[in-house]
Amino acid sequence: MKILLVNPPFNISKDNYDSSISVGLLCLASFLDKRGFSVKIIDGARQKNYQKTLEDEILNSDLIGFSVMTTQTSEALELSKKTRKINPRALIVWGGLHPTLFPSSTVEHPFCDLVVIGEGEETLLEIAEFLQNRALLSVKQIPGLAFKNKEGRVIVTEKRPLMKMSEIPLPNWELEPKEILENIDIIPTHTSRGCPHKCAFCVNAITKNMWRSRESWEVLEDIRIIKSKRYFQGKPLRFWDENFFVNKKRAEEIIDGMIEKNITIPWETTVRANYIKKDFIDDRFLAKIRKSGCYLLSFGAESGSPRVLRKLDKDITREEIINSARSCLRHGIIPQYSFMVGLPEETKEDVKMTLSLIDELVRLSDRVQILGPQPFRPYPGGTLYEECLKAGWEEPKSLEEWVRVARNELNYLRPKNFPWVSNPDFVESLEAYVRFGAHSVESALGSTVKASRFLKLAFIVLCKLRWKLKFFAFPWDYKLAKKFITRQKVYD
Repeated sequence: MKILLVNPPFNISKDNYDSSISVGLLCLASFLDKRGFSVKIIDGARQKNYQKTLEDEILNSDLIGFSVMTTQTSEALELSKKTRKINPRALIVWGGLHPTLFPSSTVEHPFCDLVVIGEGEETLLEIAEFLQNRALLSVKQIPGLAFKNKEGRVIVTEKRPLMKMSEIPLPNWELEPKEILENIDIIPTHTSRGCPHKCAFCVNAITKNMWRSRESWEVLEDIRIIKSKRYFQGKPLRFWDENFFVNKKRAEEIIDGMIEKNITIPWETTVRANYIKKDFIDDRFLAKIRKSGCYLLSFGAESGSPRVLRKLDKDITREEIINSARSCLRHGIIPQYSFMVGLPEETKEDVKMTLSLIDELVRLSDRVQILGPQPFRPYPGGTLYEECLKAGWEEPKSLEEWVRVARNELNYLRPKNFPWVSNPDFVESLEAYVRFGAHSVESALGSTVKASRFLKLAFIVLCKLRWKLKFFAFPWDYKLAKKFITRQKVYD
């Protein structure tokens, strides 16, 4: 019984995609490997010449699973077609965020046999066991699954309970393709899953992905293993959690353990702005965090408008965002903030307040990093999604429609798709103008976007002028940069 897990390419050049790891896919592979199954990972998003290896593995695999985000639907569908042609007997399973959000429209497609909804470990294990011995159970008895019955009708089985982190083994790094391990820039690992907060736009709130964590001793063992690997030497670690600091006692045990056991390593993670306060993450705790090797903390600020923050159920204030930046800088930690624009009922004044908050943050220090403002994109479920539907947005009804929408879009859906966005060019281009205009020239030149130094510098000069004047109309420079710098795949 051979299982092949595939991370399809995204619809942008590999030159512009991070050289990291699909940690969710690695966790899934590690879980199946621990239970005695032969598992192979192919990462089309990061392996430069994966096609020939993929064809060979498809031919020899019984179950082929694709981990799919919306921007991967086009490539995933092409690979599914190829799979059916090369190995008609193989079972094709789709999992990941897109199939979880749109299970019925995904599994309706003839090149998808099953859809795994939510966490994939136990569901895929039971599918594999079903393939080994179909007499043991039927597909309809497997929770967390969508499939077509003999009449072609979509059946969605009962929801599968979330797993405890203690049930998920530590990553088996040897399952990851060697090419990726040797070229990785940052080492990702999970110490927890989910989040206890209810932000109106977040997938976790929609999927009811409650917070669960590994014990502190297990996290320390994970770090020890990572530090022992030759291919990870000198590289930073990212705790790829939605919210690392939910349990202060656990977080402090991990950080104290890193210091006491001398397994410090440069690391980064996520945290909420309202956690940085006297009775939670105070100056004493921040000093230990820095001592253990933390160099960056990432915050979801989202907006500078109090009205929008309330609408998003963020439970943070503008003042808490500024305080978190000052506190991090005081201890030599880089504060990083993500923002969004283009929400339903967002006003010009709301956007101005977001830009003024970004201005206030970057003036504190050149070390402050800003991500976005990225265009808001709706996910099914919750009041914000209902607002989008009432505003006139119609979601694609089939996988083929999603493929057509996603093919020429860098990230899920572009602002031009949303009827409430009156100026989609502004919403789409603002992220680039902030990235290259609000930061220092040195920081902008060091951007992960791959382009010649001359092209970057020319665009930076224009962005800095726009940022200074706060003039973002007629984004001809952004459109040229998008064409010549990002080298997005273009489809007919």
